[in-house]
Amino acid sequence: MLQWNYYMPTELEKRITALYQSIGIKSPEDLQEELIATRLGIKLRYENAPSLSFEKGRYRCIVIDKTLKPKEEQRKQFFHELGHLLRGHAGDQSVLPGLFRGLQEEQADHFAKYALMPYYMIQKLDMPEYEQDVPYMLASVFKVPIDLARERWDQIKRRIARGKWDLACIEYERNRYRKADPSNWCDEAKKMFRLAIQRKMQKGQGVVIR
Repeated sequence: MLQWNYYMPTELEKRITALYQSIGIKSPEDLQEELIATRLGIKLRYENAPSLSFEKGRYRCIVIDKTLKPKEEQRKQFFHELGHLLRGHAGDQSVLPGLFRGLQEEQADHFAKYALMPYYMIQKLDMPEYEQDVPYMLASVFKVPIDLARERWDQIKRRIARGKWDLACIEYERNRYRKADPSNWCDEAKKMFRLAIQRKMQKGQGVVIR
């Protein structure tokens, strides 16, 4: 069973969640390209041409290459292009410097991964008995390529492990602070501490308190 209380969503995930909630996208069944495009006021077209997105004034459009196979690749491409639009990647990317174009593509890929498989929807799923079956379940439920489902599953496990580690570090530091605070010492420890101070004073060493 996943310990979701350790999972810390990124700011991008939080923005996607807020966006979906604002347009009534609540379940995997709601993650339909046409539905999302309509509710966001985006024109969606399928053509025998490379996928792209563009914005001109209030007009926003996403074009998906209908020759992409399997169908999951078209779906993945839609959310990738949606990421370009919503993250403000306007203009012809082909004329951008290579590093800048690569950054925008990476940002759109991250958006697509989160938007296709939102953590708040995954939380509600009944996980398979065996972990190796989870990516196949995610691929089936969210209608995504299996490689993308594996990436998302690995990402979720890393986030939960990181959350556990961060909380463990915080608790360790709290314990160190409690142990260092004399008010938390037992009577025997306080007695030994006072005795050590008395001996230092008797030897004329004094006590330096920082």
